[in-house]
Amino acid sequence: MANIDEPIYLACRRALGLDGSSEISGILSNVQDIEALTEHVINVVRTKMREQNAIRDTTTFVRPFVELFMDSTNAPRMYTINKLLKKMVEFHSSLAKPFAEGLLQHPRMNFTLPALIWNSAMDLLQFLVRFPDYKGIRDIFKQLLEKVQMLMSHTPLQDIEKVFKFYTLVALIMNPDNNLQLSYFIQNEIKQTLPWGKPENPYPPCFSSLILKFIDSFRPTAQLVSITGRDMLYPIVGYSNYASILWRLHYVKLKFHQTAPLPFDRAQVQPQTELFCYVIKQLNSRDLAFSLVGIARNVKQRITAIEESLADLLIWNMFETNKIQDFEGQLHLWTVTAHIVLVYVQNVCITLSGILNTINLKVASFPGPVYGIGRDWLMWLIGQMLCHVLNKNHVKSAWPDYLVLLDLIRILYPDNQALPEPDYRDFQSVVSIAAASNWYFLTTRVIPAIAASTQQNSLPQHQTPNALYVHVEALKSFEDRKLSSIDDYRFYICWNLVGNDPKLNSPYMDTLFKVYVLNSSQSIPASHMSHNVYGPSEGIPYRSLDAISAHVKCLIARQYYSDIISKNLFNPAQWSMVSPGGVESFARLLAYPEVEQDRLKELLNLTDTIISKNWFVGAHLLAELLTFRLHRIPTSIRAQLLQQFSGILASPSHAGHPQLHCAIQNLLLNLILQFNCTDLYNQVPKLIDSKMLQSVFTKESEEINKVFILCIARSFIVTGSESMPVPWCTDFLTHIMQITPHGWSASTLETMPTFMAEWYRAHPINDIYRDIRARVDDDYKKLTNSASLANEQEIVKHFSQPTNTTCLCVFLKLTIEDRPLRSYINTFYEIFKNLLTRSMNGHYRTLAEYILREITLQQNHSQTFMQKYADAVVLMATRYNIIQLDRLLLILFLRPLEESKTPYVHILFYFMINSNTLSEIIKDFGNIARSIPCDIWSMKNFHEKFHCEYVKKNNERFFMEGFIKDYLQSSVDRYLPTYYSNMCLRLLPIFELIINRMFEHMPNARIVDTVLPIAQNLFRAHAAPVTFLYHTLFVYEKKLREKSNFRQSLIIGTIGNIYQMRKMEWCFSNNFTSYVENYLRLDGEKRQLPSPIFNSRYAIDLLHKLVDAIYEKNSYEYNIDWRYNEFANPSLQLIHCLAIEIFFYTGQENFNPWKLFAEPFITADALIPRVHFLKYLNAMGLLFSALPDFYWSQLFERMYQIFEHPLLLRCSPTDIMDLLNFRERFCTHTENMVCCFVAVVHSIWLHGSISHLQPFLHLVQTQLLQTIKTENQLLLAFQLIGPFLQRIQTESTKLLLEFVIVPYDLIARVDNHQQSFINVDTIANFLYHIKYIVVGDAIRDRIETVVNNLHCEKLRSRLHFLCAKTDVSSSIHSQGSVTAATPSSVTTTDPPNSNVPSHGQIKPGTSTMQMQYTTTAMQAQSYGVPPQNIQQNFQLTTNMTNTMGSDGIQQQR
Repeated sequence: MANIDEPIYLACRRALGLDGSSEISGILSNVQDIEALTEHVINVVRTKMREQNAIRDTTTFVRPFVELFMDSTNAPRMYTINKLLKKMVEFHSSLAKPFAEGLLQHPRMNFTLPALIWNSAMDLLQFLVRFPDYKGIRDIFKQLLEKVQMLMSHTPLQDIEKVFKFYTLVALIMNPDNNLQLSYFIQNEIKQTLPWGKPENPYPPCFSSLILKFIDSFRPTAQLVSITGRDMLYPIVGYSNYASILWRLHYVKLKFHQTAPLPFDRAQVQPQTELFCYVIKQLNSRDLAFSLVGIARNVKQRITAIEESLADLLIWNMFETNKIQDFEGQLHLWTVTAHIVLVYVQNVCITLSGILNTINLKVASFPGPVYGIGRDWLMWLIGQMLCHVLNKNHVKSAWPDYLVLLDLIRILYPDNQALPEPDYRDFQSVVSIAAASNWYFLTTRVIPAIAASTQQNSLPQHQTPNALYVHVEALKSFEDRKLSSIDDYRFYICWNLVGNDPKLNSPYMDTLFKVYVLNSSQSIPASHMSHNVYGPSEGIPYRSLDAISAHVKCLIARQYYSDIISKNLFNPAQWSMVSPGGVESFARLLAYPEVEQDRLKELLNLTDTIISKNWFVGAHLLAELLTFRLHRIPTSIRAQLLQQFSGILASPSHAGHPQLHCAIQNLLLNLILQFNCTDLYNQVPKLIDSKMLQSVFTKESEEINKVFILCIARSFIVTGSESMPVPWCTDFLTHIMQITPHGWSASTLETMPTFMAEWYRAHPINDIYRDIRARVDDDYKKLTNSASLANEQEIVKHFSQPTNTTCLCVFLKLTIEDRPLRSYINTFYEIFKNLLTRSMNGHYRTLAEYILREITLQQNHSQTFMQKYADAVVLMATRYNIIQLDRLLLILFLRPLEESKTPYVHILFYFMINSNTLSEIIKDFGNIARSIPCDIWSMKNFHEKFHCEYVKKNNERFFMEGFIKDYLQSSVDRYLPTYYSNMCLRLLPIFELIINRMFEHMPNARIVDTVLPIAQNLFRAHAAPVTFLYHTLFVYEKKLREKSNFRQSLIIGTIGNIYQMRKMEWCFSNNFTSYVENYLRLDGEKRQLPSPIFNSRYAIDLLHKLVDAIYEKNSYEYNIDWRYNEFANPSLQLIHCLAIEIFFYTGQENFNPWKLFAEPFITADALIPRVHFLKYLNAMGLLFSALPDFYWSQLFERMYQIFEHPLLLRCSPTDIMDLLNFRERFCTHTENMVCCFVAVVHSIWLHGSISHLQPFLHLVQTQLLQTIKTENQLLLAFQLIGPFLQRIQTESTKLLLEFVIVPYDLIARVDNHQQSFINVDTIANFLYHIKYIVVGDAIRDRIETVVNNLHCEKLRSRLHFLCAKTDVSSSIHSQGSVTAATPSSVTTTDPPNSNVPSHGQIKPGTSTMQMQYTTTAMQAQSYGVPPQNIQQNFQLTTNMTNTMGSDGIQQQR
């Protein structure tokens, strides 16, 4: 004890006569002596405390007084000490909390304490809890709850009175009318300290009613912050915003992430295993799955939830396969599943042994054996990753890891009869023999290797199951024969058994490479000499790759990379070693996850070597591979590729090679345009922070930079974030503007997000090409006038200067004016030869600007004039091979133009595309594409059947061959091997941009009707035509809203060209399918189709397709290999296609998407299957989230009507929360329009971006503030916005601050129109939830203004903690509602304290033997019961046990 505090305690002891220096005895004779002693002690202590101004260590100070209190053994002394401590607290209020904690933490403070001390302690604590602030009371209440835990399920009769005293104290604090503590904090402490009344650990009987009633008072608050039907509202993998916190699950329990201490309904607290399994079984689900469980993608951590979900998926697949009669369906199901499992194995988040253990336990618990083809497929999948997992060493090899698989094989194959040997010419033989292969591999390769590593001499013998005996013997015979030819699938079966031994793998590898990869000396060119391509043209078949196990695929890819790519492409003499078949095989291998991760890293590392060693062929090969064979590239990898290949494009040594430049430019365009909008919007800030994106943009890539900006703008629009500017975006624009100053046409700015358009208008650029016509005319005169320059060398030197970029313009002018080129052939040849040593971008931009000024500034814009210019440009590209058309068109359509001049660009392009030469090239390409019945990306022999067929007719040149051939009769061979690319394929991304520019300005119908069919013909070879179509319709919705002909032509033409090839008939309604099939009629006669009928049945049928894809049907049932499809799963494809169909019908009579798709749910239309109502509701929300705001803007008109709905206005405030509870109402068939509307809004806002919520602010400010006048309307507003505040908090702080003010504005509005509130506790708890879970003290000033001006006294009292500072004791005291329990009331001789209510004293003349230290009737009401009934209620609660289940539902035992 500190010396400064010692005199006070010693003075107290002397006054009490406890040190032997006083004559006062321990027991006095009468009450007057007790009172005199008490006053004497109080005066002594008060004097000492005044002398000592401050108490440094309150804990040390109060400890001896607490001991003094606990050691009191007689009533008079207890009374004196009790009153002394109260007076000390009144004099020094900061001692209240230390005294209370000292009492509660005392070792003897339990229910075995003598009644005298216990009762006096409870009396003292009831006094003390009035003084601390709410944070101090929170600590005291937590300790009280810990005492509650000490109570047994049965309270002894002799302790009932003491428990009652304790019960009264707890009820006193829990009563919100006393304002001692926030109810929200009390609820939180109950959740943290007590077990929530679980059946195995229930609340103490005497407290169950009190606690359960308190918890029940928070159920309305839990409803206000809960999304209706959340457990049934599933996301779509690859579409939904996986960054949203609303999808977050606990990574072990798989329960929704709940930060609020609220009693949510049963559905929201159950493990969401079905939701997680639904996500896991989709392709490319890794990012969403990791986001659901809140784990970063780069974290290597075992996730048992994923293991268990995958085990359940495999078991389900096994039984489902037995129902599938079609082998192709089985193959689709299991190849997709294998892809999924291997993705998670690669990320080291699951272990093979973990999955096998789970499967083993579940299969062993089945009532009977598992027969059928399903078990064979399970063994095939395990075999796919068995050796791969061993090779990756994800888990330390041990006996149990593999004995589990042997046990599983024994369980799955209990047959007494041996299974027959399969037909090895069929792929099914690989599946049938998979179990035997796994058994043989483990017993002959793995287990002996483990035994050797652990130095074990004796191996356990594993008897082969009878069912597998024939298969195992066949495998032995295969090994003995050493198969060396690919006659059937036995070759791949044997190779899978080899393991990782290089010597054993070598013969198989050599055989495979001879057939599909290596080029023999007798090989002839697969296409043409100019492309340096020789050798096999067909890659390893997809079916053969599926037969090979994962580790063998990795070996093949590694061998090809190290022996073919790394060794042969540095030397031009070795280019012929890279055959089309080898490149195609490598490309197909990269589609497998077990290969992709490691090989992509190697390819990324390879680009540094490419730049340093001037490796043209390597850069070209990688550009072709990444452009035409890898489409589902993760966003982070895309950013790395952009960074590295932009560096190649800017490298002086690479920039002058036109073929390489075209390939890399095409790669960059495809990488950018195929960004997923949601991923791009979420990932760009991270990429900017990591400084990765900054290096993507170079001075040589102005057009690439502009395309990336267009893609950023598109991501803002498609994700609905265009109205929410973010700081990183303006910094990003500034960075690019500093590198490459650029501008945009006014029509382009109109389609950008407003904040981006305003930024560009505020940052105009100078026109550096304003004198281009004069410069070209001047150089033209210098060339044609021999007197201007002395000789040819001076002319070549003049045009070869780095600052002179008019050479192409002069050549164009010569061509247009029909000047004979023979006179200038040597000059131009020397000039172009010099120009090809550096970048030509400046020359192309100058040419584009010159063309634009020529066609816009000419007074004569006749058809002949435009045709002449168009023919000259096409001639330069296709005949003279001086320019590349795709490079020029990209620059031409990205130049900023005045609005009046833009149409001339479209007219020029119209004549170019209709020129004889170019139209013939595109026609040839289209004919070849139409002759192919399947998607060209999955063709068996793409190079021979597609690439070579096209090149035979249109062999593209890059080095002026046409120009030289006509005049100099010589050629230069600098060509790089070409495996996929051609001019038409490179025009695909250019046509995307051209169509977008056309829709920005809306040229005349003739141009659109001509250009669209040509572009759509090319789109048969597009990697993602539906995605392009959806993005275009979404971004240009306002432009196309009134142009239904343009919109429908774009949709029908694009879908029609891929409709049959990609099996899309299941994606649309029957009406739309009729349109497409009518368009595809070969006879040319279009039938007159009946007008479609738009009603609820049409809408429900469309939604039914999406419900089937998400909940009911499995991906294999669509007969599509989702590994190579544009979309990775059926629901992702459907959401795009259904949105496109709605775009198609927009504007037609009686077609109102809101009335068709949303109103049936608001009115609970009988057409919606009742048992699947929430599933259809989810589909509706997803569909509206995929549409622009024009389609769901009626939501807010309908919202305004609901706020004035008679049902809402007539409802009693006591029943309003029941009225808004959709789930309870729906289960009892009493749903109403109000609760159904709440469900509709929640579904749309859950799947949409937070900008979908932004119009709600405008609605409140303009209409609802005048409309909302009742408590019912107020709670409806809370119910709508409450569940989404936490999401807004994580995504936009600025928007959050605007939203959290809304509840206070509405409360102030309602408070002015009604005298009192009924749901005071619900409203208060909701506002405390916002403060402590969502926003904190950010809007304290606004809260104080509203709360202090409230007319409703009860609500103002409840909310006064919202704006209270840390020390709120004065506010609590001013309430004067708490009276501590003291001995029988007498008048006091102390002067009254203005801050503290008076306390009773003992009446004069009362005998000490008659003093009973019991709790008298209190003025403050204990929680849950009136004060007069508290004793009766307590006695009732001791006779029953109420518990609450884990779902929050009360249970009584």
